[in-house]
Amino acid sequence: MSALADICTFCCEVSGGTSSNLFYDLGISQEGSRDYILDETAHFVVFPCIGALVPEYVLIVSKRHTLSAGWFNGEERTDLQQLTERWTGRLGGNVVLFEHGSYDFRDKGGACYDHAHIHLISTDAQPESFVRSVAEDVALHSCDDWLGAAVDSVQREERSYLAMSIDGCDYIGNSRQARSQFFRQHLAAWLGAEPGGWDWLVYPEIGRVQGMIGRHGQTSVT
Repeated sequence: MSALADICTFCCEVSGGTSSNLFYDLGISQEGSRDYILDETAHFVVFPCIGALVPEYVLIVSKRHTLSAGWFNGEERTDLQQLTERWTGRLGGNVVLFEHGSYDFRDKGGACYDHAHIHLISTDAQPESFVRSVAEDVALHSCDDWLGAAVDSVQREERSYLAMSIDGCDYIGNSRQARSQFFRQHLAAWLGAEPGGWDWLVYPEIGRVQGMIGRHGQTSVT
C-alpha cells in the first residue's frame, strides 16, 4: 500500500497519507485528520466527492487497489451492496448510482482514475431523464443486477462498461464511446451546471465537500 499511496490519490486518501491527498492539498481537512472519511467497512470507505455537482454527492472507494467493481471478489460485492443500501437511505431524495467500469489501463470505460470508485448522488430531479440523456450517447440495457453485469463484462466478456442504478432499476452499457468523465459531463448538463462544471479539477466545490463532512461525519466502522 505504501508505494501505491505515493502515486494513487485514492490509495493515499484511504490510508490517510499525505503525499497525494486532495483533501489536505485543497485545505478541506487538516493534515492528519480523517474527518473526510464519512463511513468505513472492511473493504470500502465513503468520501464526499470533490467537485460535487449537488450538495449530497459521495464516492464509495475500494480499499484494495483494483480498477473497477467488475474486478471485485464475492466478499467485496456483498460489502458494497450493503454499503450502497445504507447510503441510499442516508442520502434520501432521488439517488443515482453510476460507475465507469475499467477493464484495464487502456480500456478505461471513461474513468479518470485507475482505482475503483462508485458515485452516489441525491437530487430532487427525476433521474429517469438523466438515464435518457446518457442513452443518447451509449446503448444502455436494463439488467437485474448492475454489479453482477459488471463482473460479467470484465471477467467473462473482457471489456469495460458503464453502470447505473436508480430506484431499483439497473442498467449496463457498452463504454466504447465513453470519453473521460462521461457520466459527470452528462450529469452537469442534466443539472444545468455552468459550462465546464463537470471538471472537478477546475471546480472542486470545496464548500459542498465541507458541508457533507459536517452533516455526515463518520457513521460507522464494521
